[in-house]
Amino acid sequence: MHHKTHQQAHQEPLSNHSQQNRHGTTAPQGQPCQGLSAEDNELTTHKNSVHTHKGASKGTGERDSKLDQNVSAEGTTSSNTVPSNCINDNNTKILRTGIDSLYVSYQGELTTESSVKLNTLKKLAQSSEPQDVALAQYVANDHVFDVSDRGRHPFAFILSDNWYRIEIAKLGALRAPLAHSQISSELLTIKGAEHAVTDLTSIVDLIGVTSNEPNVSRVDLCVDFITDHPLETIIDTDWVTKAKDMDRYTVQRQFSGWVIGRGKISARLYNKTLEMNKKPRPYLEDLWRQSGWDGHQDVWRLEFQIRRDCLRELGVITFGSLMQKLSGLWNYSTQDWLRLSIPNQNDKTQTRWPTASVWEALQNAEWLGDKELNRITLEKGRPPSHKYLFHGGLGAFHSFMAMEGIGDPSEGALAFLRAAKEYHDGREYFTGLTYYDYVAQKVALKVKAYNAYRNLPTTKELHPVDDAMAKAYRKQRDGE
Repeated sequence: MHHKTHQQAHQEPLSNHSQQNRHGTTAPQGQPCQGLSAEDNELTTHKNSVHTHKGASKGTGERDSKLDQNVSAEGTTSSNTVPSNCINDNNTKILRTGIDSLYVSYQGELTTESSVKLNTLKKLAQSSEPQDVALAQYVANDHVFDVSDRGRHPFAFILSDNWYRIEIAKLGALRAPLAHSQISSELLTIKGAEHAVTDLTSIVDLIGVTSNEPNVSRVDLCVDFITDHPLETIIDTDWVTKAKDMDRYTVQRQFSGWVIGRGKISARLYNKTLEMNKKPRPYLEDLWRQSGWDGHQDVWRLEFQIRRDCLRELGVITFGSLMQKLSGLWNYSTQDWLRLSIPNQNDKTQTRWPTASVWEALQNAEWLGDKELNRITLEKGRPPSHKYLFHGGLGAFHSFMAMEGIGDPSEGALAFLRAAKEYHDGREYFTGLTYYDYVAQKVALKVKAYNAYRNLPTTKELHPVDDAMAKAYRKQRDGE
């Protein structure tokens, strides 16, 4: 979403006739809002508030119980698809519910062995010699992580691949958890949150000694849906929300969505197919088709970003408690914190306005079992796309053929390689690299960046990490 327009001026509520056109139903006169507590049935504009309203003496304990009432005894887990019968009379159909983003942290301490490895790898990443930089890789559980040359306060080390970005504290750190990790949206969609966290935990356990299950610092819950409801007609006064800030967005003058709230909790309602025009996600389209998407109708996404402070107030601390309270979090987000209403010109109390039918369908989205899509393979590495390789990557080759007047691609390829070899061999005096050395060096750096496999030293017998570990062992043995 690019262009945004602020909804600032108060707009008069629509007549009953126009309400029917925009929302699909006629607003009853003075009907109370269903699903909100008594203290929520008053208009509030306090920015990002997740506390009870002014004058209410209830604390977070009641909010926890409100959440628990919406969670079954067995608990609920995230899902990738939902039944195709989730349709209402407004032709709103839920295609998928799921966790789109997840950030978790682990309390514990780095082991001495891991400290030696990571410090050695970080120094390699900081080297001015490309052959040393290419060796800055951490291997664990079939992952080949790219080790960054710097950390991010308060974490000293960063490991990353297509599944995870893991930040790790230095040995003896007092004010930081052992590790903090972002799990990729693609992994969460294809494998599910429980599979992702189980695999991540096994990696962190190799790095340090953990003291408990991971804590959740942020979660984004999303529902993908199709609807006949004219979402572009929504105006700011249709929203009943605890948030103060809201922005309406357009892309090339086409309505693309809303962002509501900032801070501890925020919401986004946006055209997902429009966003995917720039970054296609075939795996998502496959999921939508399984739930009845025709491949043409716009798919919309409602997404809530819930951060640590709000999660704590709602009784969610660990990953286990998150999985038990997914339905409760969704109900709180779509009923208590934000709601799309049908304006009633005869009732000035906004929170008594009835809920739009499209929003009722979203409120009722089911959070079923956490499904792993075994038929889809998700690479741990980060290889470039075929479009990047075979469109942009051929640019220099096309230019060479045109410059040399060559029309046959096979002939052009051989001539291009010969010319490249001649060029780099001619610069060996300045670079110290022959053509083959230059290519090998560049390939090794790409192997590191793409998490393809572990690079091995070309000149030394031992990998620098193995050498550092051997020296550390000898020091410990000799009592130094």
